[in-house]
Amino acid sequence: MEPLVSVNMCTIRPVPRWKQMLDSLEKQKFTDFEYVITDALYNKRKAEVEKLFKDYSFPIVYVKDKPWFHSDEERFGTRPGLSSARNTGVIHSQGRLMIWHDDNSWFPPDWISRHVKVFDAGFDGMAGMSHGTYSPKALEEYRGRYEEVGHLNWAPKQREDDRCGPCQVANKPCPHVEKNGKKTFIKDYREDYNKNVIMVPDFESGKNVEYNILPVGWLYGTNMSIRTEYVLKINGFPEEFCGQMGSEDSFTTICLQRAGAKLLLDKNCYVIHVSDEHHKGMNTIFDFTNNELMLMDGKMHFSNEKYVQNLLFKEKNRFRNNPQFNLREMRTQKLEELY
Repeated sequence: MEPLVSVNMCTIRPVPRWKQMLDSLEKQKFTDFEYVITDALYNKRKAEVEKLFKDYSFPIVYVKDKPWFHSDEERFGTRPGLSSARNTGVIHSQGRLMIWHDDNSWFPPDWISRHVKVFDAGFDGMAGMSHGTYSPKALEEYRGRYEEVGHLNWAPKQREDDRCGPCQVANKPCPHVEKNGKKTFIKDYREDYNKNVIMVPDFESGKNVEYNILPVGWLYGTNMSIRTEYVLKINGFPEEFCGQMGSEDSFTTICLQRAGAKLLLDKNCYVIHVSDEHHKGMNTIFDFTNNELMLMDGKMHFSNEKYVQNLLFKEKNRFRNNPQFNLREMRTQKLEELY
């Protein structure tokens, strides 16, 4: 019997870092799901990874990334690319709802069920929130806070810099933090998330629950779900983004909304980024270089943002991606024919 939900992870992270994710998936209240892992390092560590799976009761599908269909001339950087890996997961998934997260995450027990509630209410996708932490001790503080109040709305200070992540990146003063004793509380720095309130029936409690209509361009790739039929309608994630990192989730949100998908934000649906400051990421492992371009605002941006700019201002009717293949047809092929 096919599961209702396919949870997808695309990874390059060392295998020992996966245990926190798998352990928290094992404790999910909602259990009708499969776990689909697309591994860029599949050929190097297949045996090591498959030993890990025996400790878990949920079904796991473990695959390598499919071939990338763009020519060398079309890309700015080098493979592998997240959109191609996500599309690989789509090919191998059986669920009617697909959920994605990053490969360094921890989930509260109600994480999947929160996405399913939106699906059951007739919506086509949802974005949740994400917090970051940089040590096992900090993760335990998050877990304790979740057990105490049932949700996560703050982050303990983990670095000398008191600013939230976006303000650190922009190197500007931060109005988004409050201090209470030794704790640093981080407000919601995305003001657009507080607009367009909508009440949605919760069939479990029988009450209406407050959500927000998702702002255009804000499907957050580390905590998002999309109805499978809409993933196929837009033909997956845009693989022209595979040459660089970033922005493909924003681009995908726009395509989904143009295709008619109804998307919500649940500010109480969290994942925790458990980061390893010593982890060698994609840039190091694959000699991956991020390029920048000057865009319409006269500022330098990651070159992938050019695609988002073109979608908004030059390709105003586009909602379908990847004209070089049909993802729906690829799902019906024998798996060995994909490689």
